[in-house]
Amino acid sequence: MNARVMGGHIHARAWELLVAMLCMEAVFGVPGLIAAPIFYAYLKNELSRQRLI
Repeated sequence: MNARVMGGHIHARAWELLVAMLCMEAVFGVPGLIAAPIFYAYLKNELSRQRLI
């Protein structure tokens, strides 16, 4: 449910955020899990501005 709420704010689907959270948690542990939505939102915004996605 949290992924759906956060996804609405950054225009991402719930599954995108869940995948980002799982990957970041596997690499960085709990801090990665917490930071994943922020980094994902930043990355998605930058790629969208450069029209890569």
